[in-house]
Amino acid sequence: MKIDVPSPIDLKNYQDAKEWELTANLKRPWRYDFFAYYAEKIAQSSDVQSQILELGSGPGFLGKYLLEHLPDIQYTAFDFSEVMHTLALHKLKPNESQRATYLLGDFKQANWQKGLDQYDYIIIHQALHELRHKSHALDFHRTVISLLQPKATYFVCDHLFAENAMQNNELYMSKTENSSVLKQAGFKSVDIPLEIQGLCLFECKV
Repeated sequence: MKIDVPSPIDLKNYQDAKEWELTANLKRPWRYDFFAYYAEKIAQSSDVQSQILELGSGPGFLGKYLLEHLPDIQYTAFDFSEVMHTLALHKLKPNESQRATYLLGDFKQANWQKGLDQYDYIIIHQALHELRHKSHALDFHRTVISLLQPKATYFVCDHLFAENAMQNNELYMSKTENSSVLKQAGFKSVDIPLEIQGLCLFECKV
């Protein structure tokens, strides 16, 4: 039995959540290159009123970016931290908050998907490792498939286990491991459109 890796911070705690918010984009300003890629792909969709779900949405940087750049989308944020949702909501203008829904839930818990709809795009950005062990990823991805509309896209972006990236092989996976697990889960198409300094994006379709 695999033992989960404890988190060094408590993202339900205001101080820890605020610290993460203040430092995330300073440590990795290239996060916005990924945000721009998501927005560009969604903008190319034939359905401009796309339904988007972000899992592990955190303090709302991606949600703000998408709502700002895609004026017709409906965005749903799913996170286990009420503090993170509060930080996220403070970023939005009134016309953005009208198109946003914030749901409290923990994707480490059984049946976490209950009550969620089906979506045109599901994004998990820098949060897959919050499963706290890579052995949980297969079941997680299989659950995500049940939330995807036909022809929907699943974006998975996280740190890699690699020589010049993360070194904890219990939390993080190599490119090969990530691709293999996604295909085992049932995704027929798994592409890597973007990789910057150890952060890697997998674009998946069933």
